[in-house]
Amino acid sequence: MKLLAIAAGLLALAGCGSSGMSDKEYRQKADAICASIRSQRDRLPAASNLEELKSVARSTIAINTDALRRFKALDPPSDLKAPHSVIVTRLGETLKLQEQALTTNPKSTAMQQINVKAGQARAALLAAAQQAKLQACEQL
Repeated sequence: MKLLAIAAGLLALAGCGSSGMSDKEYRQKADAICASIRSQRDRLPAASNLEELKSVARSTIAINTDALRRFKALDPPSDLKAPHSVIVTRLGETLKLQEQALTTNPKSTAMQQINVKAGQARAALLAAAQQAKLQACEQL
C-alpha cells in the first residue's frame, strides 16, 4: 500500500512539471534569435534608390521569416507564454506589412497606414520583449 502511494505521488509530481523550457533557457534562445536578426540586418547595405530599398526589404523579410519560424519552434515556460505569443503574433504582422509594402506606392496613404501599423506592431513586440526580459529583443 505504501509503495502504491509513493508511485501515485511520483505520477502526480511528474504531471505537475512545468511545460516548456526553463525561463533561463527560453531567454537564451529567444535572445539568440533577436541577436541574429540584428546582426543580419546590420549587414544589409543602405539603399540609395527605390529598387535597392525593395531589395533590402526582401532581405529583411527573409530574415524575419526565419526568425518567426525559430520563435514558433520555442516552447516557452508557462510564465512567458503570453509575451512569447505577442512576439510571435506581432512578428507575423510585421512580415505581412513588409510584404504589402513591397507592392504599395511609397507616397500613398496606404503606405502611410502600413507604416503606422508597423510602428504599432514593433512597439507591442518591444513591450513583450521587455516583459519577458529579453534584452537582445528589446534592441530590435
